[in-house]
This record gives sequence, structure tokens and C-alpha cells, in this order.
Amino acid sequence: MIVLGLVFFSLAMLALGAFGYAPLIGRVIGERRDRITPAVAVNDGRDYVPTRTPVVFAHHFASIAGAGPIIGPVLALYYGWLPAVAWILIGGVFLGATHDYVVTHMAMREGGKNITVVARRYVGAGAFLMLLVLLVALLALICAAFLDLSATALTSTVSLTRLELTPEESMFRLEGDMAVIGGIASTSVVVITLFSPFIGYLYIRRQTPVWVCSLLALIICTVSILVGLTLPMQVKPETWKVLISAYVLVAAGVPVWFFLQSRDFINVHILYVGILFVVVAVIAAAIRGGGGEAADAATAIPMLNWSDASAKLGPGWPVLFITIACGAVSGFHSLCAGGTTCKQLTNEIAARRVGYYAMLLESLLAICVVCCLLVGASMSHYLADCYPASGKGNAVLTFAMAVGHTANVGLGLPVSAGALGAMLLLEGFLVTTLDTAVRLTRYMIEEGWATIFRRYDVFADAGEARTVELVTGAKTGTDELAGTGGLTLNAPPVSDMVPRQPVIATRGFTRAGLSLLRHYWVNSGLAVCFMLLLGWGNGYKTLWSIFGSANQLLAALALLIATCWLISRGRSAWFTLPPTAFMMVTSVTMLIRLLAVDYLPKWPGSAPLVIADIIVLSMTAGVMTLAAHRWWTTVRETRAMAAA
Repeated sequence: MIVLGLVFFSLAMLALGAFGYAPLIGRVIGERRDRITPAVAVNDGRDYVPTRTPVVFAHHFASIAGAGPIIGPVLALYYGWLPAVAWILIGGVFLGATHDYVVTHMAMREGGKNITVVARRYVGAGAFLMLLVLLVALLALICAAFLDLSATALTSTVSLTRLELTPEESMFRLEGDMAVIGGIASTSVVVITLFSPFIGYLYIRRQTPVWVCSLLALIICTVSILVGLTLPMQVKPETWKVLISAYVLVAAGVPVWFFLQSRDFINVHILYVGILFVVVAVIAAAIRGGGGEAADAATAIPMLNWSDASAKLGPGWPVLFITIACGAVSGFHSLCAGGTTCKQLTNEIAARRVGYYAMLLESLLAICVVCCLLVGASMSHYLADCYPASGKGNAVLTFAMAVGHTANVGLGLPVSAGALGAMLLLEGFLVTTLDTAVRLTRYMIEEGWATIFRRYDVFADAGEARTVELVTGAKTGTDELAGTGGLTLNAPPVSDMVPRQPVIATRGFTRAGLSLLRHYWVNSGLAVCFMLLLGWGNGYKTLWSIFGSANQLLAALALLIATCWLISRGRSAWFTLPPTAFMMVTSVTMLIRLLAVDYLPKWPGSAPLVIADIIVLSMTAGVMTLAAHRWWTTVRETRAMAAA
């Protein structure tokens, strides 16, 4: 009954956030249905594409969820289920969903700009450059962690005994007495990807009704699984990393509807069905009174295991709050909101429905993951899979087996069927986040070149072309401009884009080199190289702590910028200041601890992680200093005007 109570209490709290807290925030920030959005104003067919809200929700949710709400709770459950559930719910409603909604709204109001451009306008040029460096580092960490997780998921094996199968009964490809439970998901990923351009053509080019596209997407998902059952792939982890890298390289450069939107739209149907399946299985198992691996209270995952986990993993604060990451609050969501999502929404109400609601759905998924482990995993199996005494732990397998046993208890399904469903769900999240993250990295790199070289004629021409479009509404080769370019709907509308004088003329190799830096294929390639540099030799557990820390720190910085934005418009910021302060202190503490305890003692082998940690801390200190200076300047100017 504990699990049943957790599910319904969580649903009630998330509903309170959706229908009580979110509309309150909407009134404070002044959302309006009739205000024009960047997607409608620019509509360049590549990055700015007006899209129906259900399709944008599908893309946004599939992009933000990733492995975070699954792997984070699995790893953090060692501290006990009570602190994990408390942080997911409180963080999701008051920090994560608030962050996602406000940043999405802010990005739309600023012409579809990401948070670095907003920071330049409201904090200063220095903050823009510092955030840009920080974001490229963070995105490289995210991509590296999810690349390794994806390869791990697609090649995971488990003994037939644990799946309660004989070799004759197995639906999986076998390696001795081990079943490769990722092979079916591998084939499914390939099939869905191949069908993506067709779906994108239907709903973007032909404006086919959403319900028709959804029906086709369900058929494609079903076919992909059936093909996977017949032809499960057999690929080594290193090979998968190369194949996934090649895919995301292409997906980051082609128009957004070709792979990114369309693949997310197809795959999200597996995610929706998978989440519903997990929720129903958990509720059914709770009603039936357990009976799975965790039926014996003596062997179940405890309500509180703070001291033991702190001794093994580090102090519960800040480690647990960083480990759960995306299930409670995630800075990566601000990149999705300001990178692709804000360029597709057709009205401001949709920003709340996509930004706030998608985060709540992610928190619900995280709660269901916790409940699955309470029902379907004993403490001994949890530790053996996730934190083995020797060797590499496998949180992916921990989750898959817990879902398998939960489905067996609640729905009477074979353990193997539930485990397969879990693998399909997890892999769908991983790949959809990877292609979005690499595209966002491309956007950040493009913004960097455009800022660093804005005085040179190659980039000055791009600024002038965009200015012409801003003033006249004429299209002037927008497909060749940086993906983050677009119509600025708030002041200063033109000054951000007009290149500073004097313009430096270039020719020969210099001009050719700068022209190359403007090409999106080159920047997509750089994004993939950064991902491989960090992800090839490091496993996801090595990367998860620094990824989580930088990720949560970015959320704090995004909220800090949103606070400056709200204050500059005379709006109250009572709902952004407390989350900003808490996440800033928590994340910085964790990064300092990682540097001192984990990375520096292992130098020089840990050099990439040391450099990434120092970059993140340094850039954060700089942004905070500049924001504080801008705030104090604004206060003094306001007081002076009042005195006059």
C-alpha cells in the first residue's frame, strides 16, 4: 500500500502544480495568447517552423527527458526512497517545471533566442561569452554521458535465469546463457529513424492531421519492434558509438523537421505507451500487494539509508540532489526551450503547456521508476546490478529488471516482456535527447563564432542580412545563417544583429576559413568531436556526477538570467529567486567536492574532467559577478530617478 499511496499522492501534487501554480506564474509574467511568436514571424523552414502544440510537446518531452528521470532515481535510490521521492516532487513542481516554463516564455519573448543572447542583453557581453563556453562544455558532457548510456543499453545482457526463461523460450539473441536484451531495441531505433523523414514530410509539408500522423507513428513503432524481434542487431558498444555519432552528425545539420522533430514525434508514442505501461504495472502491483523481488520487507529497498549511502557515494547533500538531476530540475531543459522549442510554438499559452507540463510528466516518470524498484527489486539485486563490489555497474539493467518483475507481479506478464518494454522506453529517451543535444551544441558554437568574429565581413554580412529581414520582413538567405538567428521581438531589436564598425575586409585563406566556420555541417562536426573526446574512454557513471552538477548549475544560471529579465520588465521574481539560490549553492558545492576528492587525486588521467570542472566553476563565478553588478547598477539608477 505504500507504493499505491506514493503514486496517488504524487499525481495529486503534480496536478496542483499544473492547474494551480503554473497559471499563477503565467499571470505574473504576463502571458498572452494573441502575441506573435518567433515561429510565426520568421518561419524560415529550417529552424523556425510553426508547429501544432501536441507535436511540439512530443518533441520537447522526448528531448528533455532522456535518461535523466530513469538513471538518476536508480542511482540515487541507495539513499532511500523517501528523500528521493521528496526531492522529485518538490523539485519538479517548484524548481524544474518553473524553470522550464519561465525560460521557454522568456526565449519566445526575446525572438527565439537562447539564454546566452538574453544574458548579453540583460547582463552584458561578458556574461554571454562565459555562458557560451559553459554551455558548450555542459552539452559535451551531456552528449558523452548519453552516448555511453545508449551504447550500454543497446548491448546490455542478462542471464536467462533472472529472466525466468529457458533457451527455447527466449525472444532475445543469446550469447551463451546470457540474453542480449538490447538487440531488439537496437533494430527498433534504426527502423524508426529510417521512417522519420516520411512522417516529417506529412505533418510539416502536407499539413496532415495530427491524429493521422499519430496513427502512422504507432504503426511504425509496432513494425520496428516486430522487425527487432525477428532481426535483433548484434553490434559492439564501440560500433554503436560510431553509428550513433554518424546519425546525430546528420540530424544536427539537416532541417529540423527531417529527423529531429519527426523522429521525436514517432518515438514519443513508445514513450507515452511505455510510461502508461509502467504506471499501470506499478498501480496493479501495489493493489495486488507486492509479491515480487521486494516482497520481503527485510530485503526491500529501505525508506531511509542515508548513512550507508553517504559513506559509499558521498554526503546526501549535495550528492542525492545532483544525482537525480532531470527528474527534479535540469538546466539542459533551458537549452531545449531556447534552442528548438521556442522556435516552433505558435502562441504563448503553448509555452506553459509544453514547458511546465512536460517537466511534470518527467517527474511522474521518475516517481514511477522509484516505485518500480520498490516493487521489482530487492536490495541485494539492486546493489549487485547498480553498485557491484567489483566491475562496472549497470543502472540500465537495474531499471529493466525492476520493470520486468513489476509487470510480472502487477499484470502477470513474463519478466522478459517487461524488461524488453523498459529497454525500448529507455533507448527511445536516449537517442531523442542525443540528436537534440548535438544540434543545440551546434547552435552554441555558431553563436560563439558570430560573436568572436562579428567585425569581419564574412560574419558582418550575415548580420546585415538579418537586419534587412528584421526591418523589411524580406527573406535573405536565412538558411545559411546560424540556427539561433531570428526575429527580435523586443527592444533592442536591431542593435544585437548589426555588426560593429569598422568592418574588417577578408580575402584568400582567411575569408575561406571564416566562411567555413559559418557552415552548419562544420559546427555539427565539432559538436560530435567534443562528444567523442569526453565519451569514448569514460563511462556514464564517471560522467554522471559532473554532468549532473553542471546541469543543475546551468538551471540556476538560467533562473538567474530569468530573474534579471523579469526585474527589467517590472515583474515580480518571487518564484525564481529561491530556486536560483538553492541550486547555485548545491551545484557549486558538488563541483568543488568532485574536483578536490575525485578528479585532482587522479591527475593526469582525469585531465579532461578537471578542465571541464574548472571551466564550469570559473564561468559561473564570472556570470554571477556580472549579474550582481548589473543588479546593483539598476538599483542605483532606480533610486537616483526616484530622488530626482
